[in-house]
Amino acid sequence: MRNRFSPALALLLVLILPGCERVQDAALDAMARDRSDQSLLQSGNGLRVILCGTGSPQVNATRGQACTLVAAGGRLFLFDAGENAMRNLETSHVPVQALSQVFITHWHSDHFNGLGALINHGWVDGRRTPFLVYGPPGVEAVVGGLAQAYGQDASFRSAHGLPSTSRQLAFAEPRRVEIAAGQESVRVYDEGGVTIDAYRVDHFPVDPAYGYVLRYQGKKLFISGDTRVSERYFEAMRDADLVVHEAINTHLIHEGAAALERTGQKTRAEQALHVLDYHADTLELARMAQRAGVRHLLLTHLIPAPDNFLARRLFVSGMADEYSGEITLGEDALDLSL
Repeated sequence: MRNRFSPALALLLVLILPGCERVQDAALDAMARDRSDQSLLQSGNGLRVILCGTGSPQVNATRGQACTLVAAGGRLFLFDAGENAMRNLETSHVPVQALSQVFITHWHSDHFNGLGALINHGWVDGRRTPFLVYGPPGVEAVVGGLAQAYGQDASFRSAHGLPSTSRQLAFAEPRRVEIAAGQESVRVYDEGGVTIDAYRVDHFPVDPAYGYVLRYQGKKLFISGDTRVSERYFEAMRDADLVVHEAINTHLIHEGAAALERTGQKTRAEQALHVLDYHADTLELARMAQRAGVRHLLLTHLIPAPDNFLARRLFVSGMADEYSGEITLGEDALDLSL
């Protein structure tokens, strides 16, 4: 028989039993304690990466959508903000009110549909600096749309005095990222020893689509966004200490599409095969990472998302034959340091 005794039930018993005030206070104090990880805001600790979303818009997905947090130089940098970004950041004890900048790779909904809640929640929780959204052309329209959508909420909360900070901080400020014709990259951030460069990737017909290279204290990190494997961004990967790269297992997609076809789901089968056009095949990615001298390959935006031990083994099958560096299959809340 399963043990159904839970912490919530224990607290309830404390609250209703007489003479337990000290125990009650201790329990409530423990629940109220700030668990945010302030070490993320300490400079000089190298690079730290937390995956706050490793999934895709896959049907019945249990993972959060595209989201990667990087802590460097006492600052927090978010790359994409898919669905459940804010909740997954909280689960990893990230002090969301200290997060004030996000770098969007492209305007597919699963890369920014958690952005509104993140901006709003950070303001409500006490953020005191403007929230900056860096992204490809179109960023102004997205940020403006979110301001319109959350306008009434911000007015109501300000009228109630919660939060006490300016209503204007409830809304983000757009920062358009444009790479000049004939160029493959542009620097978008340079402060406190941290630099971030946007690189063109190949997610056609989504154009432009970017990946981002972050450098700090001699370490190089590349976050791919969505892309097929392409020589276009080879320099972004060259000699990287860590590459956080999207991945699709072509063989598993073909097997899944065949199963959909056999069960009368022809349209879904066609859709499954169609995504192969503009995502990164695991074996092609392994070969390019080897040539680029990548030290550690961290896979995210996993298609199809592996949900058990066998599926995880199958997803990376054959990659170690092509790539001699470290391979990590990403999971939500995975936390690593460089």
